[in-house]
Amino acid sequence: MRTIQRLALLLGFSSFCVLSGAEHETKPDEARQVPAITDKTLVAWVYLANTTQRGGSALTLIEPLERMDSALFAGGGGSGLKSEDQNERFDAMVFGELAAGKWMAGSDLFNRTLRDQSALPEETADAGTLVQMAIVYQGTEVRVYRNGNLYSAHAISQPQTFQRDAMVLLGLRYLGGLGRHGYFAGAIEEARIYDVALEAAAIAALEPGKPSDPKPLAQWTFEDGSTADSMHTFPPGKLCGNARIVDGRLHLDGETAYLVTPPPVEVPMDTTPQGMFYKPTSPETGGMWDSWVFHHEGTYYLYATCNAGGKLLDNVSMARSPDGVHWTEIGRVFSRHPDSDWLGTGSTWKSCNFEKDGKFYMDFCERRDKGRRPQEIYFAESTDLVHWKRLDDTHVFESDQRWYAPGCWTTIWTLPRPGGGLYGYWTCTTKPETGGSFGFGESVDGLAWKALPPPKVEGVGFCELGAVEKIGDKYYAMVGVDGRMRTLVADRPEGPFHQATKNLRLLGGEKSKTPRGQFFAYFTRFCRTPDDLLVNHHTIARDGQVYLGLLKSAVVDEQGTLRLGWWKDNEKLKKDATALPISKPDVTAGTPVTMLGETFDVGAGIILEGRLALPPSAEDAPSGIYISYDENSGSAIRVGAGGRCEIGEMNADGSGWNPENLVDREMDFGTAPTFRLLLKKSVLEFYLNDILIECYSLPARATGRIGLLGDVRELKAWNCKRPKH
Repeated sequence: MRTIQRLALLLGFSSFCVLSGAEHETKPDEARQVPAITDKTLVAWVYLANTTQRGGSALTLIEPLERMDSALFAGGGGSGLKSEDQNERFDAMVFGELAAGKWMAGSDLFNRTLRDQSALPEETADAGTLVQMAIVYQGTEVRVYRNGNLYSAHAISQPQTFQRDAMVLLGLRYLGGLGRHGYFAGAIEEARIYDVALEAAAIAALEPGKPSDPKPLAQWTFEDGSTADSMHTFPPGKLCGNARIVDGRLHLDGETAYLVTPPPVEVPMDTTPQGMFYKPTSPETGGMWDSWVFHHEGTYYLYATCNAGGKLLDNVSMARSPDGVHWTEIGRVFSRHPDSDWLGTGSTWKSCNFEKDGKFYMDFCERRDKGRRPQEIYFAESTDLVHWKRLDDTHVFESDQRWYAPGCWTTIWTLPRPGGGLYGYWTCTTKPETGGSFGFGESVDGLAWKALPPPKVEGVGFCELGAVEKIGDKYYAMVGVDGRMRTLVADRPEGPFHQATKNLRLLGGEKSKTPRGQFFAYFTRFCRTPDDLLVNHHTIARDGQVYLGLLKSAVVDEQGTLRLGWWKDNEKLKKDATALPISKPDVTAGTPVTMLGETFDVGAGIILEGRLALPPSAEDAPSGIYISYDENSGSAIRVGAGGRCEIGEMNADGSGWNPENLVDREMDFGTAPTFRLLLKKSVLEFYLNDILIECYSLPARATGRIGLLGDVRELKAWNCKRPKH
């Protein structure tokens, strides 16, 4: 995808970009190409709205997204670049980022920035005072001038050269694969870029609205409401967010407003709802990983940590559904901090003062200072569950060294606390003497968190905490151990927790790894609605693509055993599906696989239902389903006595059986249970009597040919409709 299309995806989904009035359209022969720029001078005359703002840029020169390795936008793997190589290079006129109230030459990961700013004077100008700022880049020296006087000077290891496809941002520090960062609050009277290093006297002689010698490479005066570069080096820019031009000034709100040139081309996001096994498609989202679903007022909100930037998770993106079955992609919510090497998963909950403030909170973790700092939990807030604002670094939840060791610290899952406030559980590294496996704490308001001693957990060790929910009078924790989800149970919220006596492996059987070491499905989370307690998770195909598994019901039997079940609303998948006739061939005795005559369309997904006659003993041949992925090979789901299930590879003639997954849900399925098979491309889910047996990934995409093992009856099938793109 071209650079401008990528930018449009970044800008378009939030509907922030608007064009201000009629613009002078620069013809191709009128606009000259930008030469490669190394030595340069950035100049801007600005009014600061306040001197407490942090990290905004009045003027940025930045390389475009297309400079990045194209593999970074593949969304399922990448080029393996180190995190410090995954930032577009930029030089910027930044205020208050490293030190409050001080100007600096901003740059990608501070590579060309003066770090020690203790000796620099703080800005004192009020909102009505015009300040001229200039930054000169000359060889390996950077000089900053304020009102023509030298403000700071420092040496750099090497300058940054900007090529002909460079972008300019006015009012924003950074725009790229990591999102948008550094909004400037105030107004810009005029901005210029020179492709030479100006001397101090030349800078002092500059005045807005008056010509200079040498001429600037680019100049924005904002006269007559125009975003045009009067030098015609860059095309007219685009105003985004609440940016506006009034009285010959560019006004910036410090939250959403900026100008970008070259402007992005509007490319609408694909908003076609997806049914079975949702997967994000936007390159700015990338590949999905851990996910969580939040229900509010009849709408389901799906959030996921994603990796548009290669192998490292670098953003949280979302989709929305009116029924929990059909999902519409919304796109990127926010990106990892530029100084962070990674962005970890989170969850969403209501403010404890929701009736008054209407706020929702989301947590996520990062390792700042290029990963040299430990994991810390940060927060964002929203009032509509779609537009999220990062909270500043005063809202950080750090590890409590009394009970917790340095290491993992991520993902708060919340429960109502008796008497008000919330309990929280999170993934962390506990000290061995505590006997704990995950974190525990409380919050009065839902934002400021206090760590408490971790619950004691029997026989688990380190685990990844998916979610905790009170069901009846018990507390159920879903935790990841060795890539499989287990169930822990407690009588009290503070524990102790013990492993479930039945169906311990909630997701993932005794064997659940592919030959490449990928797990089929992982990281279950609860989602409570007024009518149901649901569970979501992600499912991993062998090609590395990650999908949202179907939402499932949390089913607890009379003995208190938790299992995952078919959610009744998943029947809505059939609403737009096509019912298919099935001509079941006669089953020949001794034939290991009886192939159906139809070839199904697995691109959008198929649903196959029926009834299996289970063998009376473990010595008898199993019943089940065979799914072909080439002419002579496929995978088989073999169900034996009592519903004990094996899934693995098998040849079409029944030879070469290689079981990869063994699942026993430890319940009575009777002698002829119903089954459901949902299959899309190479990913499937299999249910008996509406209890999930397992999720599985075929070694390759299914061909659409389905076979039967043993006595399979009452077959029905549906083909889901392909989305219209």
